[in-house]
Amino acid sequence: MITIPDNIDSKYRFVILSALRARQIQAGSVPLLKEARHKATQIAQKEILQGLVKFRIPDQNGDQQEEVEQPEE
Repeated sequence: MITIPDNIDSKYRFVILSALRARQIQAGSVPLLKEARHKATQIAQKEILQGLVKFRIPDQNGDQQEEVEQPEE
């Protein structure tokens, strides 16, 4: 079982952030972890759990969507 980090308010948000990051990896972004045997979704989850991925969560009143920032290469 995966323990959700304190900076993420729900398991649903964790899933959404992981999916967004996995899409970036599949589109050609360099993974921040060197684990070639894992799928993009597993790598994305591990990156988020280890705090390697920066993200912004909008305010309750804001119109911004969740966004995973592209890591600097």
